Amino acid sequence: MNALTQGVIKHLGFKNEVKMQPEDAIDSEITPTSISDDYQELIRECFEALGFGSSQIRLVVRSVGLNPAGLEIYAAFVKVVRWEPCVVDMLSKMPAIERKIDRRVRQSSMLRYSAFAGLWFRSPAGVDDPSETMH
Repeated sequence: MNALTQGVIKHLGFKNEVKMQPEDAIDSEITPTSISDDYQELIRECFEALGFGSSQIRLVVRSVGLNPAGLEIYAAFVKVVRWEPCVVDMLSKMPAIERKIDRRVRQSSMLRYSAFAGLWFRSPAGVDDPSETMH
């Protein structure tokens, strides 16, 4: 046990130290994820619930800066991969979809540790007309 841990144990009034042997160490299957991964998973789930999968849109979440309070700001970038009638229809419903995603973000604990800048959309490079990639 390191000195800091021993000091905290002593400060809390515990007299008997419990020393764990290396073979008794707890091994957790949980692996840490980044905040951007957490945002991406939450937003991906929202789009999947609306019927949109990875064949139609690609989602990337990344840090875009810091807010005045020093929290990292994340934005979700949604790229249309395949223009289908349902994707075109989705674009007309974006205000409602964004509100739904924003509500899910607020219900999560992520805003305690970061800020969310919203969704940003783009279409595939070189496509001027969605009908060019419509299937």
